Amino acid sequence: MQNTTTSPARALILLAVLAAAAFPPAAGAMTLDEAVAYAMDHNRDILSVREQITQRKGQVTEARADAFPEVNLALSGYRVRDPGFLNSTFGQSLLKGGGTGEDDFPIPIEAIMPKPQTFYVSTLNLHQPLFTWGKVSNAVKLANLGIDEVDLQLETTRQDVAFQVTGAYYDVLLAGEKVTVYEKSIEVQQRYLKQTRDYLEVGDATRLDLLRAESQLAATEPGLLQARHNLVQARKNLNFLLGRPLDTELSAVPVDDPANLSAPGLDSVAGQALAARPDLRRLDVQTEMYGKTINVFKADYRPRVDLNASYGFSTIDTRNQLDRDYEAWRVAVEVSVPVFDGFRNRGIVRQYKSQQVQKEIETAALSERIRLEARQAIDAFISAVEVFKARQVALSSAEEQERVTADMYEQGLATSYELLDSNQKTIQARTDYLDSRYNLLLQRAALKKVMGTPVEKLF
Repeated sequence: MQNTTTSPARALILLAVLAAAAFPPAAGAMTLDEAVAYAMDHNRDILSVREQITQRKGQVTEARADAFPEVNLALSGYRVRDPGFLNSTFGQSLLKGGGTGEDDFPIPIEAIMPKPQTFYVSTLNLHQPLFTWGKVSNAVKLANLGIDEVDLQLETTRQDVAFQVTGAYYDVLLAGEKVTVYEKSIEVQQRYLKQTRDYLEVGDATRLDLLRAESQLAATEPGLLQARHNLVQARKNLNFLLGRPLDTELSAVPVDDPANLSAPGLDSVAGQALAARPDLRRLDVQTEMYGKTINVFKADYRPRVDLNASYGFSTIDTRNQLDRDYEAWRVAVEVSVPVFDGFRNRGIVRQYKSQQVQKEIETAALSERIRLEARQAIDAFISAVEVFKARQVALSSAEEQERVTADMYEQGLATSYELLDSNQKTIQARTDYLDSRYNLLLQRAALKKVMGTPVEKLF
């Protein structure tokens, strides 16, 4: 069928090619590295782990406190009546007359009867551990290891969040490009449908041509609706990972294809992962922490030496509180030696030794899993590269086939069905190409994550 109107198929091809090109970044758009950097400061998982670091620092301060003197001031006032003297043998003898008669005991009996008395006491107490068999020093080391352990947990969380943000960022770009592809495709198909109706009125097209054009448009519209829905959800997911309100305006800057499509060697990936992965190093720290914990509990069943001292005043008259005649003090060096606790301490130590062995087994298992992850990440990257290259070829083939079909259609050598079919295949090839492209980018990011690449070196 000959006509001088611009071929809608050619227009569709042109628009599809333009859709694949890099779009100029919108005002206020966020690049991938900016998104990751923003997440490092606002992601809720990261903020939670940072608070754990603050908690562990408090535990260090608490552990160190056992090595310093403990001083407290106690002030008390109490009223007492003590019949202890009357209950003594001499007191009982006096109460019964003593067998000597009143002339032999000139003091009235009322003078020795107990009476209520108020006392005012102020005491400054001091406690200083002198020797704890390493309990305090091991407790301080344990607390410091706790900070190291949470630091490594923070790095693991940061790498996990960076990977999640990267994937969510690619989802936004992928959904946005698919929306553009479908919008441009529908725009051309609507124009083609209008053209077919015009041809039908002048007898240059059949009713079947019109039905095919309408069917093609109806089949493409659900893809646009789904792409728009995916874009909305992708933006909300990225905002969530960034720690922002879900409906915050967000636009992403397109990214380039990977410059290097060659996969690194297994030994290189596994070696770097085993040396850099924070989750593996964290298990090593946890194993060491159990060792210090065992030492702390062992020290509880060892002799220890403490200095205890007190100084103060005890008087029945508040005006004498600072009078040296009423001062009271005590200094003592106390040695405590555990003798038998029903094997309680031995049971506790045995539990922590078992947990230490469990961590060592867990460390060995994670090392093997890292080697497996390295192999899987390399294979996934190689597969993604091959699929990407194949989809590139398929897209070029589909576009060329549509171009040839459009030329043949204009010369009357192809039917409208063949033109629409080639158009539909081009749309599918374009979306398949976009899927493979962003999967390749994601697999590259996954490979970096397996290797334990620090967030600061991702870009």
